[in-house]
Amino acid sequence: MTVDSSKNLVNVYSTPIEFDAELVKAMLADEGIPSYVEDANGPFPGLSGIPCHVQVAIEHELLARQLIDEHEQRHRERAERELAEEEDVLDEELDSESEHD
Repeated sequence: MTVDSSKNLVNVYSTPIEFDAELVKAMLADEGIPSYVEDANGPFPGLSGIPCHVQVAIEHELLARQLIDEHEQRHRERAERELAEEEDVLDEELDSESEHD
């Protein structure tokens, strides 16, 4: 994207972690949506507290937001599954220990 098109850009994702912003940018690119990361934190990503903003052209805003929401939902579901699996393993270990007592 060129600087001239910046008037037509909208923020669709914000994070203090530049790496996360770059991941979102890559995910959008995979879907054919060009994007731009604004306010990257330079050599110390995540330490400045200044959020990075992923921006897309206004005509891609709705699809970009939908894709980001779907991506975040899948991430939450995966994290919940992993947590439940860890809890199951801990429960099994506690049961096993109590049987030995």
